[in-house]
Amino acid sequence: MNFYEIEPEKNHFHTLLADVTHKCQMSCANCYIPNREIPDMDIDKLESFIKRLPHRTDIRLIGAEATLRKDLPDIIYMLRQNGHRPTLLTNGLKLASENYCKTLWNYGLRSLGISMNGGDKDDIYDLIDKGRYAKKKVQALENLIKLGFLVHINCILIPKLNEDIPLRLLKLIEKFCLKYQKTSGNYYPLMLRFKNVGQIGRYMKEPQSFEIDKMLKLLFKTFDINESQVKIKNEIDGFSECKSYFFSIPSQVGKIFVKVTDWRVDDDGVPDAGSKRRGRITQNFKIAPFFEHVKRNEYGY
Repeated sequence: MNFYEIEPEKNHFHTLLADVTHKCQMSCANCYIPNREIPDMDIDKLESFIKRLPHRTDIRLIGAEATLRKDLPDIIYMLRQNGHRPTLLTNGLKLASENYCKTLWNYGLRSLGISMNGGDKDDIYDLIDKGRYAKKKVQALENLIKLGFLVHINCILIPKLNEDIPLRLLKLIEKFCLKYQKTSGNYYPLMLRFKNVGQIGRYMKEPQSFEIDKMLKLLFKTFDINESQVKIKNEIDGFSECKSYFFSIPSQVGKIFVKVTDWRVDDDGVPDAGSKRRGRITQNFKIAPFFEHVKRNEYGY
């Protein structure tokens, strides 16, 4: 495993992930950071850390569930004031409140990823995320599109379990974009992100995780596109990533972007090993490669 730590001044990652809390109101079957006993990140220490970064950086606020921090809007505002780009990775339950979404927008949030493994189907959420969350998650997606957030919908694909969800997610995007007169494309890019089960932390042992080529074939069939005519790129934010695939599909509301990532682990138990794009803020406010740090601290920080 190529693990190392560097000082903030030496940061070379495009995106840094900040575990602002380890609290969560869900208990999903797949969770690579399942420890709930760790204290919340100190916002003053976080601010001191980001002031030392050498260039403008994407700071992705994660948890467990970052929206459980009451001061999340203040964290977002602080990142903006210091010249960085805050994004949020969330289960979306609190975003079912339009007023809460407006608060995040007013404090400077513009883009986020929302987990929707079950689309609009409660029985799938029951199996994967151990609860019936469809109503709140769909309402959250509507609120986000209505307000103009740049939304990435994250979905773990599992064989014979939720293979119909990608099309249902596309239909939800089309429904809300048509309702609020939004058009997806280069200016307002909406994205569907699919990955297989990563065997790290707490994860589903059965059914077997998708192989990446089978996941791609499923998506080509689902979206009724000709594989030979799809321009697939492996470059994300200017970084070449051999385990990620990026393309676009046509829709009723413009071009929808699709990212597919292989999260199966290597011999060291690390998914997406060696990424040059994604780092993690460590417990002692240094920087380490993201998944290498997650594996080294498995079931811990």
